[in-house]
Amino acid sequence: MFVSPAPVRFALTQRDDSRRGGITVLMAFVLPMLALLAAFCINLAQMQLVKTELAIATDAAARAGGRAFSEEQTVEAAKTAARLTAAMNEVAGEPYQLNTDDGANEFEFGVSAQADGQTGRFYFTKVPTSDVAANLVAVSSVRINGKRTGDSLMGPVPFIFPNTFSIGDFSPVASATAMQVDRDISLVLDRSGSMDWKTYDWPNDADPWAEDSLIAAEDEGIVDLEWKYKNGRPQYIRRVRYNNGYDQDDLYDYAWEEFFELGPAPNTPWEDLVMAVDAFLRVLDETPQNEQVSIASYNSHGTLDCWLLDDFDSVRATVASLGPNGSTGIGNGMNSGKTSFTHQNARPYASKTMVVMTDGIHNYGTQPNTVASQMMASSNLNIQTVTFGSGANQQTMQEVAVTGQGKHYHADSGDELVSAFEEIANNLPTILTN
Repeated sequence: MFVSPAPVRFALTQRDDSRRGGITVLMAFVLPMLALLAAFCINLAQMQLVKTELAIATDAAARAGGRAFSEEQTVEAAKTAARLTAAMNEVAGEPYQLNTDDGANEFEFGVSAQADGQTGRFYFTKVPTSDVAANLVAVSSVRINGKRTGDSLMGPVPFIFPNTFSIGDFSPVASATAMQVDRDISLVLDRSGSMDWKTYDWPNDADPWAEDSLIAAEDEGIVDLEWKYKNGRPQYIRRVRYNNGYDQDDLYDYAWEEFFELGPAPNTPWEDLVMAVDAFLRVLDETPQNEQVSIASYNSHGTLDCWLLDDFDSVRATVASLGPNGSTGIGNGMNSGKTSFTHQNARPYASKTMVVMTDGIHNYGTQPNTVASQMMASSNLNIQTVTFGSGANQQTMQEVAVTGQGKHYHADSGDELVSAFEEIANNLPTILTN
């Protein structure tokens, strides 16, 4: 029969009691320290997160403010865009509130420039907002000084574990400057035959071919009328011949302006384009950046008519020397225009923009979207497109703008064409410099 041995019992000694007491003391010291260390790490992580969130909100607000000021050219537009964009970003769990009051110094205008004018870091020089609003000085930059401090709208950020090491909150700050950069711009202009066609929107009670209108035009020496006679009396006009130096546009212009007194006669699309280019250059004259402009044009074939120049009078003279005729080879014109970006006048650090204008439908040579794809694959630039009139293929040019990471504009009138070119001129590219 198996008998289980009696359990062995050990008596605790005085030394064992001493160890148990030492561990208790150690834990009483270590556990609070671990709790403090954990709270410190969590607070530190919170600080890094909030600082990152503030930097993101500040960058976004600066870019939005700079873009709005470039496009709208008003102080209020820039402030509003920056404030609304900032509020779209949360900082410490709340939409960030940017104080755009001038005294808060959170929203500033200024000029950014490199120390030697060519290389190195950009430095920001503040300009009083009141001077900018009064158009007393040109500026190139918007700076946002983001902060969660005691004097900001939102105040400092409370720690998740406040009063750790006797500190209950922290005050992160961040700064971002959005600067408009210099541009090299290639204007690619349609000079196909349709650019010389006028469009007259005649009222119902105005007909240039009416008998009384033609008789008046004959009196002015524009036409010579051949009548059908019966019994020696004129019955109706049988034939209209234009006198030397006159054509149908002259007849229509006379009827519009003089006989029916409808005001100034319509321009040809080419005349409207010349005025739009002039407006484009006038806007560039007013920007603080140094832009260069080249002219390429196309009918069946494309030509580069002048290299990149900052002498806008020479650019205007180039446009004035051109005239419309031929087919519409948009892609050929773009191929000619892109060569200006590889010429010695092109600046390596300037933003590259191509503006392609047409009033018609591509019908000759390389497809424009094919050229756009090739350009985007090999160059860092953007392509803006402008269509003019009801005969233009808007869909194709929209596709070109999408490929070129630009924007498509459409104009139905000469005034709208001018507005489109002015908007493109004002739409300066923006970069963050710090």
